[in-house]
Amino acid sequence: MLALLPVLLAAKTFAVDGIVVAVDRGARTMLVSHRPIPKYMPAMMMPFRVESAADLDGLHPGARVRFSLVVDRTHAVARRVVKTAEGEIAPPPEKLRPGDAVADFELRDQAGRTVRLGDLRGKVVAIDFIYTRCPLPDVCPRLSANFATVARRFRERLGRDLMLLTVTVDPEYDTVPVLAEYARRWGADGRGWLFLTGDVRGLAAQLGEVYWADEGSIGHNSMTSILGRDGRLAAAVDGSTWRADQLANLIAHELEEVR
Repeated sequence: MLALLPVLLAAKTFAVDGIVVAVDRGARTMLVSHRPIPKYMPAMMMPFRVESAADLDGLHPGARVRFSLVVDRTHAVARRVVKTAEGEIAPPPEKLRPGDAVADFELRDQAGRTVRLGDLRGKVVAIDFIYTRCPLPDVCPRLSANFATVARRFRERLGRDLMLLTVTVDPEYDTVPVLAEYARRWGADGRGWLFLTGDVRGLAAQLGEVYWADEGSIGHNSMTSILGRDGRLAAAVDGSTWRADQLANLIAHELEEVR
């Protein structure tokens, strides 16, 4: 017992907040894009071994998690993994799960062109929902700023291997000309970052986006989804508080998947 005392004393526990990129139940690990861990490591993407395989239950790419990382001289283990940021809004019954195929849609982009999901097959697709009149700087403008950061990071692959789709939940106001101006405001490359309007209800329901009008403004739950090259849902992130590098890690992981 005395021989174990130095090791026990050396163990430290750190609180970790991150987004799951991938889950490997066989190896009992989760690949997590995490925020900076104070007094331990900066923000990065790395695998964490969990104490029990049951800790991985219910986790999927895009899930927000918090856990305790216990580190001693020989190994590190994640304990008390909790999935967070599920939101208080009940998802629509049509909401897809990771691995489900997304049904085709037909919308118009900022140039007035018809965009169909079927035409994007073979590319990784990231989709978020905004509206241009959004008055809250930490919601729609933040989502658009994060997409702008992702567009810069993947500049060489944007339009070729990756498409960013920003879909309005206010199609009556956000017409093609309005979205064209909004796209210019964000310096969007129209070959790879499209702003879409039209009947968005079916797509929103599939991806778990809930929105409603309230005294002249629009509320929504800000779902961001990543589709694989095969048109299936690969990951979904709830809310607008995630970091741009966390979304970029999810996209990078999907880009590197075998075709």
